[in-house]
Formats: sequence, structure tokens, C-alpha cells
Amino acid sequence: MRLVTAALFGSMSLIAADPKTICFSTAPNAYLTDHAAEIKKSYDGFFFNGGSWEDAAKRFVGVNGAKPEAQAWMDEARRNLAALRRAGATENFLTILYPGEGEWPTPERLLSSDYTKHKAEQYAAIGLTARRLGFRGVCIDIEYPYPRYDLDNPIYRYENYTAGQLTKAAHAQGRAVMHALLDTFPEAVVILLPGGLRDRVIPTEYQVGMLETMTERDAPGGFHLGTEFSYYVRDDVTSLATTRFEDPAPALLAGRKVMDYWRRRCSMAPGVWPTHMVETPDRAYPEQPWKKEVEELRRQVTVLRSTAKRYIWSYSGAPMWYAYTPEVEQKYKLTKPKFRLPDIDARDWLDMLASHPRLEATSPLQKLVAAIQRYDRGEISSEQLCDAFGTPGRWWVLGKMSNLLTKPAFAGMDAPLGRVSEHEIHRGRDGGVRWFRYDNLDPIGITSPRTIFGFSNVDDSGAHLVTNIHSPEERKAILHFGWDDGARLYLGGKILVDALEYPPKGKGMVYKEKFLFEKHIPVTIPKGVTRLAVTTMNLRGKWLYSLRLTDGDGIPFDDIRFRLE
Repeated sequence: MRLVTAALFGSMSLIAADPKTICFSTAPNAYLTDHAAEIKKSYDGFFFNGGSWEDAAKRFVGVNGAKPEAQAWMDEARRNLAALRRAGATENFLTILYPGEGEWPTPERLLSSDYTKHKAEQYAAIGLTARRLGFRGVCIDIEYPYPRYDLDNPIYRYENYTAGQLTKAAHAQGRAVMHALLDTFPEAVVILLPGGLRDRVIPTEYQVGMLETMTERDAPGGFHLGTEFSYYVRDDVTSLATTRFEDPAPALLAGRKVMDYWRRRCSMAPGVWPTHMVETPDRAYPEQPWKKEVEELRRQVTVLRSTAKRYIWSYSGAPMWYAYTPEVEQKYKLTKPKFRLPDIDARDWLDMLASHPRLEATSPLQKLVAAIQRYDRGEISSEQLCDAFGTPGRWWVLGKMSNLLTKPAFAGMDAPLGRVSEHEIHRGRDGGVRWFRYDNLDPIGITSPRTIFGFSNVDDSGAHLVTNIHSPEERKAILHFGWDDGARLYLGGKILVDALEYPPKGKGMVYKEKFLFEKHIPVTIPKGVTRLAVTTMNLRGKWLYSLRLTDGDGIPFDDIRFRLE
């Protein structure tokens, strides 16, 4: 990938001195008007739940001479927004969602020019309403129809169309709706949930179409990915990498011009879930005393704020944006949140946000903050950013192979230590395969063969991945590793982790439902070049592994590189 020239940005930092914090979500209510100044101490705005995009014109503008159906909603929202702006809480978003059982996507609607026009009309109404009411912009939540984002879904029968036509149509609709939105609200800040560009092909093309349109118009509000990856409280290095893990994607998916726009105006906006511990089904998330959880949340917010370009945000199932009292309930009908642990108090969370915690100047993480700043200025590449975070940016990939546990003859178990050649044919699961280069470029350190192979037909599969560690001297190090479902990890031909077998129902990726890395292996990295290889097996569903190389304190090295050569 070509670098954006440093001259474009000079010596400026693109990291906000004090990123804004947004709360997800609320409906218009009188408490916001009466307590705006108090709210501003902790939050800079809200995602206002505006419902589905599908009938936005009818609800917000009115059609065929009828009055808007949501007039009362808008009147209350206008009062809320005026009060919040006066208090300095300016970052409020009209938030619309795509229902899981809604109209879109289907093949008929993707391929219909009339339906594309209909979608654009709804987005024009959304933009007009957001501007008139005084919102900063629009948040678009595309998460819920995800089963239909899979091109293997049974609704796609491919009788009179191709997969390519569907993806091209999704791209065109993304462009159409963004043009309509910006025509009515040119300055709109646009936030996308759940915050990932490298996804199944339909949402990827839909969002890239949006982003290309904003690039062509140099839309000042920017395109921001509200990632939910940070819903888990993770280690500090992972939290720091979360603020940039999709930054390489615009260049990979849309090219230099879009990447230039992304660097100037767009960002990752990490989300935090303060009540994850008690709102996760079947108690999968580790429980601990609330005060201790708040301290971990404080650390997470501190790290995220150190490099977030513009926004961080919070989600909770129960509202955490007000401190409950009987008087509040009586006057505003805001009830006491019910949690399965009795010691949870929203005041602890609100006070922590109000303190605006900052990363200490002496923190060893500051060198990673500096690496992110160099990356933002175009002084280092996405691959070099991955180096700085101790993880390979690129891999040689061989696959899809068979799953060793179900069809060992075509699993290719000699490949990870053999010759890597783009010209040599190996027998894979479905036929002949060759080694190919893959730009993973994720500073968090997660590699997803499911993504590599396009989310299609990846159950009961295997793959091998290889890269090389370049070290200027011998180093004592820790190799951190996590995986789903089965994996084998090699360093210099030696097996470090041998976990190719897994339970009958598969193995979860997130260790203890919280951490990316299950194994922390002391290793010696020789001076020079050392092969690093991973064999990974998938039963079904998610298919990924995580890898990071650090010193004994968990901080990546300054001068170790990962290269295909």
C-alpha cells in the first residue's frame, strides 16, 4: 500500500485532545432538558433511537399531505437537543436501524431501481430531520439482518442474477443513500454500527459505497465506525490497537483517494459496555465486585481516550446515564435499572467518565501512542503499524485445506514447515490450492480465515499460514496465542502449541469470555530470520486466531519485524 505523504498532514496529530463520549441510547424525555448541564459532566451527547429507516419519511416528514407520525417524538427531541447544546453536549445523533426481519436485503430489493429510489427518499428524510432538529449527524445501525448478508443464504437462489450483480447493487445502493443523506444534511457526521468494513460482501460493499460518496464530496462530517469489539475489557495493548484496527481497510477496499479522506476526516469510534458483566446471557462474562469492574473500565476508557480520534461511546441494556432516585422516578418515570448483582451504581460509572481519565506520561504504552501518531501522519505503513503492535501484518496462506480430524488425507500437515511457493500445487479440501499472500493488516493481532475465504463454505475446514520474524538480535520474548477451534503454532520448526483436537461442539475463541490470548509462551527469538507458522482448523462458525509477540511486560518490541520474505 502506498503511503499518504507526511507533507499532507505536516507535524499535526489527528488524535483528539479530549475525544467526545456518546451514550447509546435514549428516547426523547424531559429529564434530558432539565438536567443537561449535569449530563454534560459525563457525556457529550446521545444516540437518539429513531427506529427503522424503512418508514422514515412517513414518521419524520409526512407523505401525501399527512402530518409526520412522530411529531411528538420530534418536539421532545428538539427541546432536548436545544438544552444539551446550551450545556455543551453537542454530539447527538439521530439513530436508525435495519430490522432483523426487515425489508432489506433481498435479491429483489437489491436489484430494483425503484427500491433504490425508495431507500434514497427515506435517507433524504432522515438527513432533513436530523438537520432541522439540530442533531450533529446520523448513526446507521446495519447489524441485525446479518444472516441475509451471507451470499449462501437460501433467499439467494441465483435463478436470474449472479452474486456479482448482488454485490454491485449493494455498492450502488450505498452510494445512492449517502448522496440523498448529504443532499439534505451536507455537514452530517455519519456513524456506522457495529463498526466493521471487512465483513460479508453485502455490508462491505454497501458501506464502501457510502464511504466513496463521502470521499467524492469531501463531506466534512466524516465516516466513523462505531466498533463493538471493545465491549469486552481487554488488555491495554489490545484496547489501544482497537482505535485503529480498521484504518487499513479503506485502502484495501477502495484505494488511495478514499484512504486520504479517511485519514483526514474519519475514525474508529470504540464502544464500551459498562454493564457487560451482568447483561451477558448465561453469565459467560466473568463476574467480580462492581467497584473492581469500574476500575477495569476506568483503565479501558483511559487507554481508548489516549488515541481515539474523535469519539468513544458506551452501550448498556439498562440506562446508565442517570443516577436513580425515587424523586427521579416519580417526576420523569425513569425506573431503577434491575441487575442481578445488587452493588451496581450508575454514579460510579458517571463519576469515572466525568473525571476524563488520561494516560500517564510515563506509561510504556506511550511508544505505541507515538506509533499511532506516526501512522496517522502517513510516516509508517499499515504493515509497520502491525509491527509496532507485535503482530504480523501479512501472511502466506494455504487453503482451504481439509480438517485434520475429519479428512486427514487432504489436511496438508507437512505444508507449514515445507517450501512456500505460489507455483506449487497442493491438494486441498475441494481441489488444488496454492500458497497466496494475504494482507491481514490488523494491529490487534486477529487473523480470520473465515474472512480470508469470504465467509463462504468454511465449516469443516483447515488452513496453514506462514510468515517470518526478523530480529536484529536474540531476544527473550512472550508469544501470546489464542484460537478457535483447533490450532498448532510453530516457531522455527518447533511446535509451541499443539491443540488441533477440540471438543465435539467446538472451542470458543475468547479465553474466559474476555481475553484474546489463552497461551503466553516464553520463547527465544534468534537473531536474523525465523519462520512463524500457524495451522488452524474450523469445525463451524467463527474461525480465527490471535497472535502477538512482546517483551516480558506485555509490550511489543521496537525493532522486530514480520515479513513474508
